[in-house]
Amino acid sequence: MSSKQNRMAASGRILVYLKRKGHDHTPTIAKFTQSVLDCFVEDKSINQSEVFVELVDNHLIVTDDKLESRHNSIKIRRPSFCPIHNLRKDDIGALPEDILNRGIDVGAAVILESADNKILLTRRSKSLRTFPGIWVPPGGHVEKDETFIEAGLRELHEETGLKILPSQCVGGNVQILALWESVFPPKLTLGLPKRHHVVVYLYGKLTSDLTSDVLTESIQLQPEEAEACVWLDRKISQDIVARNEEEKSDIDFNQLNLPDMLKGLIIRDEDKKQVTSDVPLRPLFNTSSDTSDGERVSTGTKFALEEWLNKTSKSAAL
Repeated sequence: MSSKQNRMAASGRILVYLKRKGHDHTPTIAKFTQSVLDCFVEDKSINQSEVFVELVDNHLIVTDDKLESRHNSIKIRRPSFCPIHNLRKDDIGALPEDILNRGIDVGAAVILESADNKILLTRRSKSLRTFPGIWVPPGGHVEKDETFIEAGLRELHEETGLKILPSQCVGGNVQILALWESVFPPKLTLGLPKRHHVVVYLYGKLTSDLTSDVLTESIQLQPEEAEACVWLDRKISQDIVARNEEEKSDIDFNQLNLPDMLKGLIIRDEDKKQVTSDVPLRPLFNTSSDTSDGERVSTGTKFALEEWLNKTSKSAAL
């Protein structure tokens, strides 16, 4: 391992290591400028694949070798406009050394489904350095000696005050839903990459007594992290997923027969107090622009919602 790699490994952050079947004898720390997905697909225009993941010695091992894993394969996706995938040599040369040598971080986010079949999303604080004002599920960095589930549920508690145990979920567990290769800023037209993550999306369906109304009574937003939250039903989630950045939809928000407002919780700007409020739904249907990035549901969140919709389609039809 090089001195730069040693510094990354000693930073205390959980970083991504890659192992390609037939190429690598041992997992190798991933470079910041390295597309995770590109390592596992021959056709570089493909934006989705199946991989195996495992946390080993505070490293996230991503591999396409089934024999190396005790787990089932997991879908990983990126957008076609992924900045890392589209980096040119002169872009790499323009990156500051501290960014160039960061490696790839690991995050965990929880798609939490209430007993009445709604998903909790939070709007990130406008003061955050990455993805300010964007709607996402609760989540954050995986810390040393944590499992994915421990990290996701810890972040859920820190951001919303909800203390959820796996035993409160149907089947008594929280499971990995999918992986997303995330880069900020989300497009090269918005600036050179500053952060590169593999986000592990988790999913848990809560048991019958934990409805969205019951849970809302216990929510206490952390203003430095989240400034609003709403619960999305299945219909709204489907319509948001349909408004993706890859396929521009001709359907106007007004044609969707949706409410203008959702009941939610917000942090008031004037006194930083949490209050119940109507939250405008229309901004959640915005898509990422080439010139600016305002309030919207993140592209990775739309992917996670899509995976949730697919996973639960049979039970929802009953």
